[in-house]
Amino acid sequence: MEQGKKQRRQIKLTVAYDGTNYCGFQVQPNGVSIGATLQSAVEKIAGHPVSLLAVSRTDAGVHATGQVATFFLEGNIPVEKIPQALHGILPKDIVVWQAEEVPPDFHCRYDAVGKHYRYTLRNSKICMPFDRLFVWHFVPPLDVIRMKKALPSLVGTRNFKAFTAAHSGRSDFVRRLDAITVEKRGDDIIFDFLGRGFLYKMVRSITGFLVDVGRGHLAPETAERAIATGDRSLLGLTAPPQGLNLVKIYYDEKDFLDKLKTMG
Repeated sequence: MEQGKKQRRQIKLTVAYDGTNYCGFQVQPNGVSIGATLQSAVEKIAGHPVSLLAVSRTDAGVHATGQVATFFLEGNIPVEKIPQALHGILPKDIVVWQAEEVPPDFHCRYDAVGKHYRYTLRNSKICMPFDRLFVWHFVPPLDVIRMKKALPSLVGTRNFKAFTAAHSGRSDFVRRLDAITVEKRGDDIIFDFLGRGFLYKMVRSITGFLVDVGRGHLAPETAERAIATGDRSLLGLTAPPQGLNLVKIYYDEKDFLDKLKTMG
């Protein structure tokens, strides 16, 4: 490379954030988004406009520990110094904890082989104030064994029309959900979802349905009927956003399959 000539590199960022104070990741006209905040910070260190592309457009109030975003950087900034440089600019509720150079033809959405979402529900009479923004506080007792009876109908390639928001604007509702686990840990019930792709509010809709099953308001077999008919009215609750966390985006098929084995 000629001395002084700027490199053009694609940079992949792994981002964690507390989504409480944001209108979601995607830029919205009605509030401050995580995407716009992150893009502004990236442009400050880059010294030029960037087009930031993220894998998941998480909703308002939803959190992430493993969101992935990419942009093209024109300049010679060492990649390993990007997280620290952004740390001095970003608000404390957004952290870029990894940066790496990826090939120019890498696509953060289309090259992903899987996503891991986790939903945390606090099933107790009391929820501590410092937990309230990261769990769904749900007081009525829940039957985890009853919830698990509904899981086989939800795993696999299914038409999840009934489990997405009515105004999602999509016409294709078929998705492959590779695994769901429901586990009680003390006062918490942890819902883990592993899949290739998810519809708008799909994880929250499934979680709300499972909670309705767990409290005896719906039968486990309702999932089968909802998938067969696409009828959203068969279902009840949609879980609130604060309990949801985007844990990880997988790009290596072996890593994804290894994770699946641990959830089997």
